[in-house]
Amino acid sequence: MMKHLAAAAALALTFAAPAWGATTITFTGGSSATDGPDGNIRTGYGNAGVQVQAAAFSYDGSTLEQAWLGAYSMGLGVTNNGEGSGGSNSHTIDNIGQHDFILLIFNQAVNIESAVLTPFDVGPDPDDNDAWVSYANFALPFTTPGTPVPLNSPLWALLNGVDWNVTGNTSSPYNVNLNSTGRFGNVWVIGAANPNPDSNDDGFKLSSIRINTPVPEPGTWAMMLLGFGAVGLSMRGRRRQIVPQAG
Repeated sequence: MMKHLAAAAALALTFAAPAWGATTITFTGGSSATDGPDGNIRTGYGNAGVQVQAAAFSYDGSTLEQAWLGAYSMGLGVTNNGEGSGGSNSHTIDNIGQHDFILLIFNQAVNIESAVLTPFDVGPDPDDNDAWVSYANFALPFTTPGTPVPLNSPLWALLNGVDWNVTGNTSSPYNVNLNSTGRFGNVWVIGAANPNPDSNDDGFKLSSIRINTPVPEPGTWAMMLLGFGAVGLSMRGRRRQIVPQAG
């Protein structure tokens, strides 16, 4: 009996392995001002049960600072405290002077496989959208109306310890592979390249992200039921074998 049970249970567990559920979260369609109070948090983004909040930051050298996160027709952009009112495309996520980035906090661990980074003319160099990326799993309460992350949080050390740069794509629709296979976290960073490997000024708006979540799909549930059914049949057959004979 134990051999049959073990085989049936193994079958159920094998088919119950989660599949990746992919979905897109879009940040386009806003019409905010190009500057405002630093440290604001934008909420209300999500899809298929995944929710995400966004806030803007920048590195002025090695000094981390809060920034203004604007929401525009082409996506989210950043105005740091050295860019005045954010005019002349300085309200993009760029690495001119300071290195801007967006902190994304999710209500569950996700993998961001790619992002649409719409480039803008931010300087004399050709338009470029190379990006700086990082992720972490961190005990943050996903709160309403927003989840603030202080500048002295230990989260920043985690993010700076596993960060990497990715090469952008300046051809429409500007989809950029984040080279993030197998990486899941409830906190992600997407910013302008830092450091900037090709020396071209990067500037873009975050238009959308493509995410993966480990979720059981309908076919997985069906296979789980088959596996558990096999367990039940095995136990039923065993009970029949041990029924005492009348004598």
